[in-house]
Amino acid sequence: MSTQTEIEGWRLQLDRVLSLRYVLLATVSLAAGVVAGGRGDWNEFVAAGRSLLGRDGLSFFVRHGDVQTGPLSLILARLFAFTPRNGFVLCTIASAALGLVAIPCLEAAHKSTRGIDRRGTELTTLVGGIVVVFWWAKLGGYGHLDDALVLTAAAASVLLICRNRRIVAAVLIGIAIATKPWAVIFLPLTFGTFGAVRVRLKPVLIAIAIGALFWAPFVLAAPETLSSLRPTVNVAAGSVIRLFGFSNGDVPAWLRAAQLGGALAVAAIAMWRGRAGGVILAAVAVRLATDPGTWSYYTAGFVLGALAWDLIETDRVVPVMTLCATAALLPPWIVHPADVRAVLRLSICAAAVVVVLIHASNDANAPARACRPFPSEV
Repeated sequence: MSTQTEIEGWRLQLDRVLSLRYVLLATVSLAAGVVAGGRGDWNEFVAAGRSLLGRDGLSFFVRHGDVQTGPLSLILARLFAFTPRNGFVLCTIASAALGLVAIPCLEAAHKSTRGIDRRGTELTTLVGGIVVVFWWAKLGGYGHLDDALVLTAAAASVLLICRNRRIVAAVLIGIAIATKPWAVIFLPLTFGTFGAVRVRLKPVLIAIAIGALFWAPFVLAAPETLSSLRPTVNVAAGSVIRLFGFSNGDVPAWLRAAQLGGALAVAAIAMWRGRAGGVILAAVAVRLATDPGTWSYYTAGFVLGALAWDLIETDRVVPVMTLCATAALLPPWIVHPADVRAVLRLSICAAAVVVVLIHASNDANAPARACRPFPSEV
């Protein structure tokens, strides 16, 4: 009897902790934000926003080929600059808040598809969420509000897809593309798999149209804009492409197209097989494995995708993929040899893609899952 009473007592305590999970996540997010510190690229974004709305205008991206973000994010940076510290304080607060929106979206997506084991779901969210907010703080610390917006839009779109609201998801993805070009890798989230071609393509076309609405003026005024949107960062010592002999100055021009094409392909396969919860993970894995840079804020998207996988596509309480992702992408001050970091990055990215695609292709029940686009919304 006493043992049973103790068990019930522990369960009651656990329920109390879980009821405060987002308070705990916010606390960890605040602590991680303080540790992240610095301004990163924020001042550059603000300066770019001033140039975009000032002397450079529609020729901005041609004249500033080192700016790899979208017009919407630059406009936001310019508006944020009217607040204290050139807008950096507001940037970090907004970035942290977006992380605390993305995680509940994934938890809600789980409940929309399964709706069972409330305690287990909330425990997964708490454990995996701590990992996510730790890395997410790097976005604010480096001033990358644009990446935070894109990833939050992707997480919200997964929830909307699970609730069969593809049109709204398409609007979010379109805004994300206007915020940062690499958001196109999440276009497959809007794909339909039932009904006439017109019905299946409608959300995709809506997303593309919204993104084009922001980018078209720049492309029409200066066609060189498209060719200028390619990575200009140095090849990091711990990057995967360094393992294959690439270094500064010899990164091929086709790498960006191959990166986006590969990410789109694996995301489309996952979506076609009814695995919306694996789209973020698979797409970002391809991006990480093919990117010259290895900045710590890149990891935020990968662990968010891993948590999406753990919550939506598996039945485990322990977020295995999320924990494996962060263990394989440890910073240089923990894993010193650059080639070891590169091998670990390649291994976890390849494993993520294989897990998502094999899981999707081997699951005979995938078409019946709730987290799959249905033809009712047109």
